[in-house]
Amino acid sequence: MASLSLKNVNEDIIDKLIKNYQNNIVKIKNPYVKVFIKTNNNETITIYKTNTVLIQANSLKSIINENAFLKEFDTSSVKKHQDTKKFNNFNIIGCDEVGVGDFFGPLVVCSAYVSNNFKHDFKNLYQLIKDSKSLKSHQIIDIFKQIKDKIIYDVYIMNNDEYNNYYKNYKNTHILKALAHNKCLKSLIEKNNLNYDFILMDQFVNKDLYYKYLKDIDKNPVVNIEFETKAENKSFAVACASIIARYYFLKTIKDLENYYQVSLPLGASNSVKQKVIDYKKHKPEYVKYFTKLHFNEKIK
Repeated sequence: MASLSLKNVNEDIIDKLIKNYQNNIVKIKNPYVKVFIKTNNNETITIYKTNTVLIQANSLKSIINENAFLKEFDTSSVKKHQDTKKFNNFNIIGCDEVGVGDFFGPLVVCSAYVSNNFKHDFKNLYQLIKDSKSLKSHQIIDIFKQIKDKIIYDVYIMNNDEYNNYYKNYKNTHILKALAHNKCLKSLIEKNNLNYDFILMDQFVNKDLYYKYLKDIDKNPVVNIEFETKAENKSFAVACASIIARYYFLKTIKDLENYYQVSLPLGASNSVKQKVIDYKKHKPEYVKYFTKLHFNEKIK
């Protein structure tokens, strides 16, 4: 999905857009948004109170062709914009999750708001941030300490008991991730007055499936989300969310080890699987509190 941002759009054009999509207007909790439009194809048009219009669509040209009055803008660069979009030029809420591939420990989701000024205000720190999977644990802790007071974020920890109960009900880890992301985003947006352009999520399913999963869980899920594969490598906000989620995951693992007096190695290797088998045998009453029980523990 590509984006096109139109600045200083006059009121006549905004009124025409609103009229054309009057049946597709959705209420969202963003004080900076005048009107949010979601088409039947899950494409979005966000009209800000500053008269900026952000169009997010699979085909930007089709949106422009449907609204001939938009052609007065210079749209000759639309294709180029699709190919070279710079996420870090926007005020973004980035979303990522950690713990999905680990037998032990919770599912941790983070939503992190980062303004596009961060790269100018904290140049050295900006250069340090990358996907948490490429960082060692001590680097995660060090970077977290440096960014935690410089960005706005929220974390949702789905502990193992909760995770196991949800999985028993839904039988699909993607549904659990969608549920967790939606909870975290709602918490962040409700607690803070954020001037964000859109939400960027590291894609684990496409947009249609994401909202299909939430359909029967939340009648008013957070919208204005863009999904991008390997988003943590393309967006500073998503990379921050990845690091923060990883920090809280590692912290929770350590807390669980101390509380239950167990060793909880990361990952899902054969040695980890053997640990699971041992804990199920020797700590059957506690294992559900630190293990994802649905994982295949067959030794290969």
